[in-house]
Amino acid sequence: MRPCQFLLVLFSAIAICSCSNKKHDNPAINAPAAVTAATYKETGESFEKFNQRFHADSSFQLSRIAFPIGGRFVDDLESRLWSPDNWEVLTTPVSAITDTTQYKHSLVRTDSFVTETFWIDQSGFKVERRFALKDGKWYLVYYDDINL
Repeated sequence: MRPCQFLLVLFSAIAICSCSNKKHDNPAINAPAAVTAATYKETGESFEKFNQRFHADSSFQLSRIAFPIGGRFVDDLESRLWSPDNWEVLTTPVSAITDTTQYKHSLVRTDSFVTETFWIDQSGFKVERRFALKDGKWYLVYYDDINL
């Protein structure tokens, strides 16, 4: 057998062996296609890193709000839509673990959307914020602050 033929047979054998149905220890390899594809939607910016920076850096926060956004501020005296001029900087990061002795809390999270809501039943108090992944970056797209 010539050296060229030997190398061709060797590479073919390696290729065939590597395509076996043997399960791998890497969960990303064993994940269904939809889960694997969803993992790559974030293109470098995880919600966790965004969440921490968004609530710690007011300039960054304003850069990640594409005004006008949905939601409004409402209290006993006024009701207004959000704008850069009346925006109140948010400092409390989104969290699955929160003290719920005074109010109720809901957190719904997908690969491209996060909604967090705080409320007190029959009180007129509700705060809801929604974040969406757009072009690989997270943005606040909705903020309701109702306190009647």
